[in-house]
Amino acid sequence: MPNNTTKTAQGIEIYTDEIFALADEYIQTELEGDKTQASEYFTDMILYIGERIPKPSNDDIELLDNIFNIYKRLCTRYKVLPTLECFSFMVNINRVTFTDWMNGDYRLGSQHGNTVKKWKDICQSFLVNSLTNSRGTDANKIFIAKAAYGMAETAPVQTQAQIGQIRSSSELLEDMRKLQTNAIESHETQ
Repeated sequence: MPNNTTKTAQGIEIYTDEIFALADEYIQTELEGDKTQASEYFTDMILYIGERIPKPSNDDIELLDNIFNIYKRLCTRYKVLPTLECFSFMVNINRVTFTDWMNGDYRLGSQHGNTVKKWKDICQSFLVNSLTNSRGTDANKIFIAKAAYGMAETAPVQTQAQIGQIRSSSELLEDMRKLQTNAIESHETQ
């Protein structure tokens, strides 16, 4: 069974979109049917698909959004985090164009900006989910979270109880110093 088909109620396997068929075609022809290599060669698969689908019009944001949803599904299927960069390879639209739409530099008043913001939020959510559910830390993902999505590490917020403990600790140290000084003075007077 190809990895990207869906079974109908009659049990027939079909492709719901040409992009899924192209993904399976890539795996069969370029990876000789080895699905386990799809994650490693994911970007190449996206380029392969992008070369074979008609370039969507920049005007048709609904179509682009539908393609993004397919791209997102491919990412989850092959355990790859979605990025706007890789999506831009699939639809043959310069990544800077997405930034222009998002910032309102171009297509102001259209749904383009909101849609790209949604895509970016989805990509960020996948990254956060990956960081949250991974064992240990991944410095590369942390760097991407900071650089691409403006995320930052924050210092832990101290509660009032913790602040009270800090005061108690410093007061305790002061008391210990006084006791030590008193002990030294009494020892010297003996």
